[in-house]
Amino acid sequence: MFKPSWLSAALLLGASYTAVAHAEDWNQVVAAAEKEGSLTLLGPAIQPYRQAIEQFQAAYPKIRLEYTGITSPEFEARIRNERRVNRYLWDLTIQGFSGSAFTQQLPEGWYDPIRALITQPAVLADNNWLGGFAAGFLDKQQAYVYAFQAGKQNNVNIDRSKVSEADLNKLEGLLDPKWKGKIAILDPRTRGSGHLITLLQTTLGSDKARQFLTQQQPVLASSNRQLQDWVAQGAYPITSGLSPSEIATLKDQGLAESVQALQTPPERTAWTPGWGAIALLHQAPHPNAAKVFVNWFLAQPAQADWAARGFVNSRRTDVKPGLAASVLTAEGFEKGLTFNSEANADKALQATKLAQDALQ
Repeated sequence: MFKPSWLSAALLLGASYTAVAHAEDWNQVVAAAEKEGSLTLLGPAIQPYRQAIEQFQAAYPKIRLEYTGITSPEFEARIRNERRVNRYLWDLTIQGFSGSAFTQQLPEGWYDPIRALITQPAVLADNNWLGGFAAGFLDKQQAYVYAFQAGKQNNVNIDRSKVSEADLNKLEGLLDPKWKGKIAILDPRTRGSGHLITLLQTTLGSDKARQFLTQQQPVLASSNRQLQDWVAQGAYPITSGLSPSEIATLKDQGLAESVQALQTPPERTAWTPGWGAIALLHQAPHPNAAKVFVNWFLAQPAQADWAARGFVNSRRTDVKPGLAASVLTAEGFEKGLTFNSEANADKALQATKLAQDALQ
């Protein structure tokens, strides 16, 4: 009887010592970050996201947050120009990552591993994340680009007051000749077009994807705003390119009330991190401040604030979804497709090339 009691006491003592040591180590990291005095971050030029990130300043007032809102193309141009003259000004970036991040930026050494910065137990715990903690990495090495957000992409939206479930209930139905000229999509020849062609190419094959573009003659929108106006006006019964949050915004305004996402099985459903991925820039000037921010930002309170402000869904399982229309189940996350990962980067590039060729 004595041995188990002694063993339990030793384990408790060891756990207490580890917790104290960890706390002391973290205090040292924070002190070093405060000595650095600043954190430089390139993030979304979208006000709710910016507001969520800026809460870091209140949590750590001795670390000055220098935030610059930027689009993905602007980010690429800025970092490429700075790298040419060996300038390393930024610690972190939060954005939507596309194929070029994996085919160009990572091979060119734009990033350092962010995995080494994440040390807090509540952040690392698998049960706190959809699919487990490591499932958030979008790069094959599971070290550089971390997605903390995930939601169904809802690639096809249908006005059910005009198109019944019986008339269109699966992806193949988009090829029915009766929908010729009645489908509006974001121009698939440009980046950020919603990945409909990538999804069709991946699930139905390149021939079917090309057939959709050439024979169905989808009407091409040049911007999200134009497509949003068309959906609001009910100009086309079938559309693709607007995010679930954009559709939800229209519904809140009393518009697009009959518009619903096409329901597809998990293996034919795309999910996206949206703007919800973070990476550490190479030679970050404030490495300790970056470490403090990453652990703060991936913890439950900051993720809950991000999801609520942005109407998006954190991958954290202890965070209330910000947008019910794009909630992913565990099965949907595991079996679903994401075209924002290194594993599928080539598919997105191939789909863009297919669209460019087909729509010459």
